[in-house]
Amino acid sequence: MSSEGRPTGVAILAILEAFVGVYYLITGFGEFVAAAVIRSLALSGITHDVMTMIPRVLGTMLMIVGLLSILLAWGIWTGKGWARMVALVFAIVAIILSLISLHFVGLVIDVIIVYYLTRPNVKQFFPKK
Repeated sequence: MSSEGRPTGVAILAILEAFVGVYYLITGFGEFVAAAVIRSLALSGITHDVMTMIPRVLGTMLMIVGLLSILLAWGIWTGKGWARMVALVFAIVAIILSLISLHFVGLVIDVIIVYYLTRPNVKQFFPKK
């Protein structure tokens, strides 16, 4: 436990989630840059509007996910009950996707997250509200 009563693992999860959010924001911005480069190249036979649409849509989605990840990191850091539930749901969905894609490293990480977030001392940190 930290001096503020926050379990150390919760602090680690919050920091990692914030890193993920920043990564998605940077990647999303990169997609907008890719769209600009594609438009400037204007490949022959394909209109630049179609070529730039995919990176723009992907960039927008990544930036939204990045912002939501940062919001989730803040919720975990501050001990919001909704953040624990959202993190559990995300981890369970990730477990299912890891099983489908045979991504065993991700599977192990998400199983550890679910296990950790269901421990009594961790649940106590997050209020029911």
